[in-house]
Amino acid sequence: MTSAKQEQNAETIIDPNVRIVDLETPIIRGSESITQITLRKPNVGTLRNLSLQDVLKWQIEATNTLLTRITTPTLSLNDLNAMDVGDYTGLAVELTSFLVTAKAKSQAV
Repeated sequence: MTSAKQEQNAETIIDPNVRIVDLETPIIRGSESITQITLRKPNVGTLRNLSLQDVLKWQIEATNTLLTRITTPTLSLNDLNAMDVGDYTGLAVELTSFLVTAKAKSQAV
């Protein structure tokens, strides 16, 4: 494992409000190739004008809007719409994990 990857993993362990998703199919922006997306836990403000139910059901429009607000590098709607479905699902899974309480997660097991 590379040093940079270890540092990112350590940051994630330290900050439970951050998730890093490795993409199987990089997003290409000009000469830049994006292989990792960092998601930060949304707060109520980032959910403005969105239905939480739609986000939890992975309704594309609502999920895309929220992802444009919480990703680094910031993903555009065009980036999200062109993504590999598996990579998109990975982002949606991590997003959903932020929106469910620890108690609800433990009851689901």
